[in-house]
Amino acid sequence: MIKLRKVLLLRSIYITLFIISLIYLVIYINIDFTSKFEGSESNVTGKVESIKYQGNKMTLTLKTKEKLIATYYFDTKEELNKTKQELSLGDTLTLEGELTKPISSLNFHGFSYPTYLEYQKIFYIMKVSRFYIESKNSNILYSIRNAIRSSIKTDKVGSYIRVFFLGDDTSFNTTLEEDFRNLGISHLFALSGTQISFLISLFTLRKKSISFKNLLFIICVLLSYYLIIEDCAAIDRALIFSLVFSINKTFNLNILPSFLILLSLSILFFINPYYIFDVGFQYSTIISCTLILYMNNKKSKGKIIDLLEVSWVSFLVSLPISLYHFSYINPLSIIYNLFYVPFINVIIFPLSVICFFIPHLSFILEFFITIFEGSVSFLSHLNIGYITLARFNIVYYLLYYILIFSYLFVKIKRKIFLFLILLMIVIHYSYPKVFPKDALYMIDVGQGDSFLITSNNKTMLIDTGGVMTYYQEQWMQYEKSSGGKYLVTFLKSLGITNLDYLVLTHGDYDHAGEALTIMDEIDVGTVFFNGNLLNELEKKIWNNSLSHYKLREGDSFSLGNFNFLVISNTYPDENDGSLVLYSTINDKSLLFMGDASIKSEEYILDNYDIRDITILKVGHHGSRTSSSEEFIDSVNPTYALISAGVDNKFNHPHKEVIERLEENGSIIYNTQINGMVMFDFTNNKIKTYT
Repeated sequence: MIKLRKVLLLRSIYITLFIISLIYLVIYINIDFTSKFEGSESNVTGKVESIKYQGNKMTLTLKTKEKLIATYYFDTKEELNKTKQELSLGDTLTLEGELTKPISSLNFHGFSYPTYLEYQKIFYIMKVSRFYIESKNSNILYSIRNAIRSSIKTDKVGSYIRVFFLGDDTSFNTTLEEDFRNLGISHLFALSGTQISFLISLFTLRKKSISFKNLLFIICVLLSYYLIIEDCAAIDRALIFSLVFSINKTFNLNILPSFLILLSLSILFFINPYYIFDVGFQYSTIISCTLILYMNNKKSKGKIIDLLEVSWVSFLVSLPISLYHFSYINPLSIIYNLFYVPFINVIIFPLSVICFFIPHLSFILEFFITIFEGSVSFLSHLNIGYITLARFNIVYYLLYYILIFSYLFVKIKRKIFLFLILLMIVIHYSYPKVFPKDALYMIDVGQGDSFLITSNNKTMLIDTGGVMTYYQEQWMQYEKSSGGKYLVTFLKSLGITNLDYLVLTHGDYDHAGEALTIMDEIDVGTVFFNGNLLNELEKKIWNNSLSHYKLREGDSFSLGNFNFLVISNTYPDENDGSLVLYSTINDKSLLFMGDASIKSEEYILDNYDIRDITILKVGHHGSRTSSSEEFIDSVNPTYALISAGVDNKFNHPHKEVIERLEENGSIIYNTQINGMVMFDFTNNKIKTYT
């Protein structure tokens, strides 16, 4: 035992193991895994691993020859209720439908849904037309999962129990999640070592040492919990860390915390190398590891000072992650965490444990949740303290960490550290403003239009994209992800917090549908409309804008080095009435056609001498109702931009339009193929997502 203890104290063991795990991680994530499906299958049988209901939508994860996501929409409430009663985890289902590749918008700095699924080795989504149960579950682990899930209600209290015990935050609405992120308290909802320590203390009665008997019990509980929960990186991290530290404490091995951290991370990377890409895992790991190392040998200065120090350190080490993923920070989160860390760990979490076993006491937890969510919503909507910083090269974020860890562990003086960290933030904030670009971005918003123009620190968005919403009965409704949120995320990744102009070419949802979302998140100077009568959507936007104006033929305006002229006539038809903007910058010319049809093109050819333009935003997503041969020959674009959704029901862009542009010699950029496209006029560069 003494020899084993000496071996376990050797630094080289942990460093070597960690290096091996990193090598394994790098090799594994660079393996190009391919699907075992051919893609033509219309019939799939597999075991249900997860079930999620949202309104009339059911999303399943199935274990077949590989993991598969399946979606099904219920036509009647009776069918939905019957399925909820009959379908359980572990059941074997046969699905009939169509396999499709996952798609998402292809924008710089954006979330890639296909990549996210690929990390889980999921390559296809099945759109299910019919399903039936082949056999019921007979696996004890699935039975336990079913029992746990059925015992947790789907109400507000249940959403907190789910997030703590199952790592399932899908019950939180997106507004609440945004509020958590705005205040910098999202990390509180990943199961932490503190919370697991609370659970362990229930078994050890808060004894300073853990007996061997108790350790075996703890190991059994933690391992059972690990097997029962669905794959959740943050919970797995908390469990592995707690297990490793508990073993060290029980046997008085006196292994240094730094070695225990290396051992825990090595185990996690061997379990699933893709954990490293999980944002929750990144937050919980960097905060936990830093606090363990930083607070280990520090003397207590009193509970308030200690809590302030924990909040300060947590803010510092999470700062680069927040900037990289979300492009903003809120220094006030240091103060917010002073209140919310104890509120969650001392009140919400323990009550969640109690209410899991004694549901009748849920009203107590609901009372505190109401107070908590009310205060979070209030503080978030005060909209103070936010600092938005453009996305930089990852090396810059590593420099943040070098500076932060030098302060925490090398002990450089606080004044020097504060000066340097503020200098880095000022440089980060100022760089895009000191070196502005004259640029045009064609943003991938699916089947819609959205173009961003920047010049001399001025910004303008032409259209917002969007999806038409239809009336549904209340039971069918669910919160859908907003394309406007992704658009806002992209704008913030460029350091943009306000738009000088928002131009809506016309009132169709695929052009103006996300305007209200944009205006809610980004300060908008003036909203420009076309000269037609406003439809219902445009009226809402008009009433919610501080400044608005109807552009008509002959109107002109400028944005930095760009000059714009309205050359469209007024037509009663929504598409024909689209604003058409002719723009010049230096020796370049641009023409934005909106959804204008051949009728508008003929008017432009009859009334304006526009030839040999640099960039044409092709009308109506490449529809054959626009881009006549005469028009293309006349304007003779060097570059043709087409914004259209993958596999859209209109089959845009139409083949004849593509052929017409190719015959003209135009270079075509299509969001379906190229994703986002940026024209950098300052440096004469073109950049595409793909």
